[in-house]
Amino acid sequence: MNSVLTVPNLSQTLLEDLARVGPKYDRWTPQAYFELDGNYLVEYSRGRLEILPMPTLTHQRIAKRLFNAIQEFVTSKKLGGEVLFAGTRVSVGDDTFREPDVLYVPAQWLHLMHEEFVERVGIAVEVVSESNRDHDLQTKRQEYARAGIPEYWIVDPQAQTITVLHLNGDVYTQSTATRSGDRASSTVLQGFDLEVADIFSPH
Repeated sequence: MNSVLTVPNLSQTLLEDLARVGPKYDRWTPQAYFELDGNYLVEYSRGRLEILPMPTLTHQRIAKRLFNAIQEFVTSKKLGGEVLFAGTRVSVGDDTFREPDVLYVPAQWLHLMHEEFVERVGIAVEVVSESNRDHDLQTKRQEYARAGIPEYWIVDPQAQTITVLHLNGDVYTQSTATRSGDRASSTVLQGFDLEVADIFSPH
């Protein structure tokens, strides 16, 4: 049976896409998921679709600043690789695909990028949605660790903190949550850091 989790009021476009793709399968498959092409955020987990909350303006501003900061650093240091944003599907194993708000694919993993999804990323960044906090703080933390993503940034607008997690074996080692006045830094991108207050600025 097809199931849709965390369902808000669905748009007619989404209902049409679900009706168009779903009946072809006994359960949702990755290929059916890839065929969804509407303007909404949908993740895929073990045959089920998960409809994500639509981002707020604050969420989008924060994600844009993070994307711009990482992109500028990668470009200025001529590191290669690619910086992407939400809508890019990432395989995290267990027949599951997630869509980080921002992600960085190092140059050595560019060959693992496909038109529909990316197999490996070096950094995944999630801006926490208030209506879906456990998804970013717990579920994705476990999935990204199991997928071997070396670094996971949890950016929390409510707490105004950025927590950078580093992979240690198959679990993340929690770094201190940085706040306004602190700088958050990366180990995957050596030398990259940013002022936390700048990311959470209201304008």
